[in-house]
Amino acid sequence: MNVHANPNANYHTVNVSFRSHAQLDEQASKKAGRQIWTEIEVCDISFPANRQTKATFPAHEVEPNATRESMVNGGPEVTYAQLYNDQYLAFKNGSAQPVSGTPLSEAPFLSEAKRRELKALNIHTVDALASLDGAQLKQLGMGGRELKNQAQAYLDNAAGSADVTGLAAQVALLQQQLAEERRLREEDAKAALNKRERIKAGEKIDEPADEDADDLETEEPEAIDPPTAEEIDAMDDEALKGYIARETGSRPRGNPNHDTLVAAAKELAMVA
Repeated sequence: MNVHANPNANYHTVNVSFRSHAQLDEQASKKAGRQIWTEIEVCDISFPANRQTKATFPAHEVEPNATRESMVNGGPEVTYAQLYNDQYLAFKNGSAQPVSGTPLSEAPFLSEAKRRELKALNIHTVDALASLDGAQLKQLGMGGRELKNQAQAYLDNAAGSADVTGLAAQVALLQQQLAEERRLREEDAKAALNKRERIKAGEKIDEPADEDADDLETEEPEAIDPPTAEEIDAMDDEALKGYIARETGSRPRGNPNHDTLVAAAKELAMVA
């Protein structure tokens, strides 16, 4: 059967592995008067919940679909070894070839018996289970749709956790930047106060003063109640940056997203 991996498809729906294969060299055998075998690297491709559709291709043969897409964009030919490079490199290094996605062993909603049953159907990851549909999903039998839904819910929850973790990291970075800005402001204020005290004590300052000593007096800022959580939620990015600047003395560096600005503002206002 002529089956080729579609580079536009979700790789979680394709099982790929590389191996060495002994192949009879007919021309060399005929010339030598005996069988001559050579080893070639091949790529085995199968599909989850589809035990009928399997194919093997020379690893360094051109993969037609990926090559077609590559050449349309002015790129070179693409072989199976290049298209599935992670698996190929693992094969060359003698290590376990990686699967694309989360292994079934990480899914808490699966029993060990169900994991073995799924692996027998060439389903090795939660991602592959979640991607099943149509005839492939029917291979799971009764309860298959529920398994698919559980797999999708697991992936959605994991993605949500990753978003929260990423946001926390961005907020932490912004807070670190703001703390540094605050430290520099405090150092400048201490230096100005020290200069004022030295001038009052009659000490000669070698560096010419741009302002009189009296001008170095700083007024206490008027106390302003911090915004509420609702008020912060209603702010746009510019308003959030302005509030952060007023509280810390400098605007956030870089281009933090809206959620990061909201979280940082709430941290400064000490509201949830």
